[in-house]
Amino acid sequence: MDETQVRMAVDVIKNNGLVEVRIIGDKVYSGYFKSADSLIEALKPFSRDNIYFVFNDIAEGCYDRKQQECFQLSKNTTSDADITNRRWLLIDIDPTRPTGVGATDEEKAEARDAGLKVYKFLRDIGFSSPVSADSGNGFHLLYPIFLKNSDENTKLIREVLQVLDMFFSTPKAQIDTTVFNASRITKLYGTFARKGKDSKDRPHRESRITKAPDEIKPTDISLLKKVAAMLPVPDERNRWNSYGADRFDIDNFISSHGIKVRERTKYAGGEKYVLEHCLFDHTHTGKDAAIFRLDSGAIGYKCFHNSCSQYRWQDVRKMFEPRAYEYSPHRHSAYGTKPEVKKAQKEDKGEKFLEMSEIQDIDRSNLVYVRSHFDELDRKIIGFMKGELSIWTGSSSSGKSTVLGQLSLTAVNDGFNVLMYSGELTPSRVKNWLRLQAAGRQFTMATENENRFYVPKRHGVLIDKWLDGHFFLYNNDYGSEYTQLLADLRERLGKKDIDVVVLDNIMTLELDELGNEMNAQQTSAVKSLSALAKEFDVHIHVVAHPKKSKALLRPDDISGTGNIRNLADNVFIVHRVNNDYIRQSNEYFGEAVASHYHKFHNVIEVAKNRDLGVQDYMVGLYFEIESKRMLNEPFENFVYNWQELDSGLSVATPKFNTSEEQFKNDLSFAPTGNTSFMNDLPFTPIEKLPF
Repeated sequence: MDETQVRMAVDVIKNNGLVEVRIIGDKVYSGYFKSADSLIEALKPFSRDNIYFVFNDIAEGCYDRKQQECFQLSKNTTSDADITNRRWLLIDIDPTRPTGVGATDEEKAEARDAGLKVYKFLRDIGFSSPVSADSGNGFHLLYPIFLKNSDENTKLIREVLQVLDMFFSTPKAQIDTTVFNASRITKLYGTFARKGKDSKDRPHRESRITKAPDEIKPTDISLLKKVAAMLPVPDERNRWNSYGADRFDIDNFISSHGIKVRERTKYAGGEKYVLEHCLFDHTHTGKDAAIFRLDSGAIGYKCFHNSCSQYRWQDVRKMFEPRAYEYSPHRHSAYGTKPEVKKAQKEDKGEKFLEMSEIQDIDRSNLVYVRSHFDELDRKIIGFMKGELSIWTGSSSSGKSTVLGQLSLTAVNDGFNVLMYSGELTPSRVKNWLRLQAAGRQFTMATENENRFYVPKRHGVLIDKWLDGHFFLYNNDYGSEYTQLLADLRERLGKKDIDVVVLDNIMTLELDELGNEMNAQQTSAVKSLSALAKEFDVHIHVVAHPKKSKALLRPDDISGTGNIRNLADNVFIVHRVNNDYIRQSNEYFGEAVASHYHKFHNVIEVAKNRDLGVQDYMVGLYFEIESKRMLNEPFENFVYNWQELDSGLSVATPKFNTSEEQFKNDLSFAPTGNTSFMNDLPFTPIEKLPF
């Protein structure tokens, strides 16, 4: 028994609370303890047995059972009804092996590989850092959750484990789906896993905590629900989707459509068809994409690359059978992608006055949209169509530049190239801001200054490398004269490799060469930019500041003339949800409508969308201070592809602040927490792997 590890388990997992420990050998002994010292002393006679503990919160009344601070034979042990709160989500990864024996080193390595995949998957979704452990024969990930013990939360935990089992279990390693009950016991770390004979090939190993974050931060329930929602449910049977009395014939579907299966395996909840490549991007090969058939009859699909994470089984079905569910006349195959579309060059303009039969119908499948990844906005306007111009306005500090920085990063992530002019920020400030947004809260570090964060140099270098060749920032040393900028834009766009242009903002440009009157200058500038967007088939975002207004900001408040709004294909207003916005929106929209948006930090108002005729539509977003990101929902974690440049990135973010000197020099440092067991353990600020 490793007493330090036992103390760590009590300190970290039980947080110095009531713990039940069970000894399972020829007989089963139970004991309830509040003191780590008395627990360790009581354990000494049982060093040859398997020892477990209950990791969730136990009702205080259980302490008065006869096995208080000692071990006794007892039928009264902790039941699910005795658990007050679920403190941890346990993910138990074990290698496949004969029953009743320990694991070989090779078998245990299989469990480690599966555990690392689970760790990366949940990290990328936004889960807090787990306590990681070696269970002796396999590996554990314990995620802090702090939920009430209820039937609803039990169902949620069960479904989360089923999803992880579906995604990551293999013939050689399994995610245990039976550990969802509230009173589940697991190996007491610091004691040995003793299954079968202790041999050279299958030794008895000591269990231990391999990594514990300096601060235990609970994972929000919304992220658990996000994972649980990935569990497929059977499609409703109807005349469109070929479901009859029997289940959908997935084998016939795969065969008839020539889908190449790399391997077919069983797992606890069903069957998995690992594909040769992703069905939406053939460059995603290996074992990154699979179709799942659950025992319930439900079918799922998953590609683990960031750019394809949104696709589900229904998307696969509609790819091969467009009318599988319902007929839709408008299917945007270029939604969020960058296909190679060659436009035919017309030799003449044709007739000046066209008859109806001479007018060509628009093939919407050839239209290219750049998605925002603001879900409500994309659902309403599809995205930003190439060849169009968008005007963005909003009061000072409303979040315009934040939104456009994020739109630039998501465009790069989807395979588009971006060119930006920033008249208000220096290149270094633009770089630091984009690094924060690309990193996300998991890879930012706090400073001693309130609400000030930075990206460690190691991650910043990877972000720069990812953006190189895809994001270009105009050098402000070349001045701010509009005619010069326009000439430089035309020259750069002539290379035909830019898809999105961001001008932030038009008020910082010198427009004197366009006339003497300001409104006419701005109208002329927007008109030329609109023509530029069409000529080079790019989407141009332009920030235009509003006039001062004491009422809710409206499109008419954009500085300049109405011609600016008329020339634009889209007009967006970014609102910051503060006391003024709450009061003004109540007055303008009525409290019944406006109150829905008061829970958000920012609101994007679609004031005009020419393509689909959308106007007066509001999209609420949450602001994340650590990353300067706008989020669809609290705790959302969008993963940018720079993380794929380094498969061993850490999510460990110490709770302490750094000095300004450390901030400038990006030094490494050690934690200053008061957790007692940390004093006896080596600590590496950036660990690559959890075990």
